[in-house]
Amino acid sequence: MRSLPLLPMPLARAALHPFYRLTFHHRMPWRAQRALLNAVARTQPLPSGTSVGTLLLGGRPVERIDARGGQAAGAVLYLHGGGYTVGSPASHRSLAAHLARDTRRPVYLLDYRLAPEHPCPAALEDTIAAFGALTAIEGHAPESIVLAGDSAGGAIALAATQHLVAGQGPRPSALALISPWANPTEVAEKARDLVVNRPWGLACAAAYLGDGDPSDPRYVPHAGPLAGLPPTYLHTNTRELLYGQCQELALSLRRAGVPLRYVESPSLWHAAQAQAGLVREAAESLRDIASFLTENWSAEPSVPRRLLPPA
Repeated sequence: MRSLPLLPMPLARAALHPFYRLTFHHRMPWRAQRALLNAVARTQPLPSGTSVGTLLLGGRPVERIDARGGQAAGAVLYLHGGGYTVGSPASHRSLAAHLARDTRRPVYLLDYRLAPEHPCPAALEDTIAAFGALTAIEGHAPESIVLAGDSAGGAIALAATQHLVAGQGPRPSALALISPWANPTEVAEKARDLVVNRPWGLACAAAYLGDGDPSDPRYVPHAGPLAGLPPTYLHTNTRELLYGQCQELALSLRRAGVPLRYVESPSLWHAAQAQAGLVREAAESLRDIASFLTENWSAEPSVPRRLLPPA
């Protein structure tokens, strides 16, 4: 897709607010929310030279996003946001493409199973299986893979990394969390921000929990073990509903001795990096994340066994 003119942040906010208010309504059926997100995602431009391929990893569909000039060793396994109930590779393709360009590495967008059809721990199981398949199928060394995600996807990435660390086997070399929803049991103090709102969040949390235990660290990864996690990048925004959660998570990570880069933005909105193709500040945030990941990548070579054709 050809690049569109960058939007000033006030104009972007004015355009996004009514869309998110309509889409993320707790009375709108999940399928309708998913369809709206995918439809609007077509307006998100990809960097020039982006190629998109599809494959299966761990039994789930994945989009592999490659950028022109992407030749460095390693890969990103990215988990999209959407309250565990909505979102898809289509809704986050632009974000992934910008991250692929900035890291010079392929980004794998996992189409994990969504709630309420598939409550916790389905998405976590899909992520762990995909991480293993990146080595077995795509030929990436485990230590050359990083996990990343936004909102619910950030929490899934955190929970998956906890599982891998606890298993004392291969683990990602770094972790990037964009406004992770790491404690769905916590009720936000604010009624809404530009993107999400309290009633919708409560509906998503209930859908993701299903008949599970609300104290299960797979559901609340902030309550899980944090010691031993790889270097972590944590981004949040001071006006979003998850701001307090992210502050608490950053404090917990530091107490656990996790190497951490914690960034607060006073101007962006929840998971604004999804608009990296339209908003300069969102693109700059992704470049900062890419810089952190590049600094922490394993130096061991990793050459994919096969290349995917352009979409």
